[in-house]
Formats: sequence, C-alpha cells, structure tokens
Amino acid sequence: MAAKDGMLLLMSVFFIGGSLSGCVVNTLDEKHKIIKLRQEVQGQPITVDIVHGEHWSERMQAGPIIFNILPQIVIWAEDQDGRLIDTLYITGADGKGFRHAGKNEKGAAFYAECFPVWASRLQAAGKSLPSKKEPYPDTVTSATPMSGFSLETRLINAEKTSALFLEVNKSNDVNDQYTKENNDWAGQPSLIYEAVITQMQPGDEYQLKLIGHGGRIKDTPDIYTDLTGLDTAMEQIREITVKQGWGEAIQ
Repeated sequence: MAAKDGMLLLMSVFFIGGSLSGCVVNTLDEKHKIIKLRQEVQGQPITVDIVHGEHWSERMQAGPIIFNILPQIVIWAEDQDGRLIDTLYITGADGKGFRHAGKNEKGAAFYAECFPVWASRLQAAGKSLPSKKEPYPDTVTSATPMSGFSLETRLINAEKTSALFLEVNKSNDVNDQYTKENNDWAGQPSLIYEAVITQMQPGDEYQLKLIGHGGRIKDTPDIYTDLTGLDTAMEQIREITVKQGWGEAIQ
C-alpha cells in the first residue's frame, strides 16, 4: 500500500510540475530551411525566399502542453487576366498527418476559410481544394517550417505568368478588432502578398509586397486593401522575394 501511495504521490507531483512548467511539443528552430519541390518536372526554376518576422509563431498552452502555432501559407501563379495558372506550394495539404484541428474537423472547408482568396480563384479555375480524401501531392506541399525558409521549385507555364501571390494565415491570431466572436478560429484575416513579374532572366529578383487581406470568414472572398486593425498578423513575415534559379537561397 505504501508503494502504491508513493507512486500516486510521484505522479501527482509530476502532473502538477508539468502543468506549471509545461511541455513544448513542437520546438522552434531558427535555422533557415530549404524546401526542394518539383525538381524533375519541366518549368522555369525559381526560388522564393521567406524571411520570418517577430510574430511568425505564437505560443498556446492547454493544460501541461505548450505548442507553437505556425502560419499556414499558399503560393500560386496567375496570368494577366487574373486566372490561377498553378499552385506552387501549400502547407500541410498532403493528408498524411493533419495535426491542425481545423483541418481534421472542416476538411476542404478549412482551406476556403484559411485562404479565401486562393480558394476562390482555385475553384474558379475548376480545381479542387485539398482534403483527406483528395490530398495534394508531395510535389507542392510540406509541413509548415519552424522559421523562414526558401522554396526551390519550378514555375509551370512561366511564359503565361504575370503575377505571383502568397497568402498567409495563422489560427487564433486575435486582437481587439478581430476576435473569436466576429471571426471564429482565425482572428485576424489572411494577408495577401503579390509580385508583378515579367519574363524572369537570371539575376532578376522581385519582392512580393503586402496588398491587402482576405476578409473575415463570412465575407465575400476578395482582396480588401484597408489594413486598419491588423497588428501581429503583419509581423508574421518580414520579407518575401522571388528570383530565377536555385542554389542561392538565404542561409
């Protein structure tokens, strides 16, 4: 009996200690990562460099468990008429390990809420949103990196591409204007970055600039240019550039 009581006491102390100190389940790594996709297909090789900002991640605690909330990101190309040509990259859409609660619960609807601009243009092009039943291939997706990263991939139909877009969103990024009450799980809406590009030549580099946000979940998907009320969302990413070629990513 004494041994059993001692074990219960030890477990209680461990649980209380864990609750106070917490256990981080996804530790951040400040090292800049290089993601290589579409290395073997036809297309123009490009590198998209993303430099993380002060609010790339946010910590959340549930009991003794602490985890870092990371942003969701999608990158796509459009032609001069604003039609989506190709999705170059999207985080966590392979269906293998949907650790994000929203993805498990909502499925494809999660992506429509997380990336309203991309999702609306994707569907306008007659393409399907990712889901567990219809995951995206490894050639366009990966888990969200723990910090800034470089994407080395190929631009399909480069001769038709006139703009490159990036949309970023992070769960529970609430503030006084964007709350759980008026924007559910998202808080602050997705942000949209764009670079207008011509035929890229070796050495050419373009900066993707912030042009607006995707609106609240219940809004009509569009690019809203009024950035009033946004704060930490605008500090997720410090800089985004795209250039032709591989092998010169930020280290």
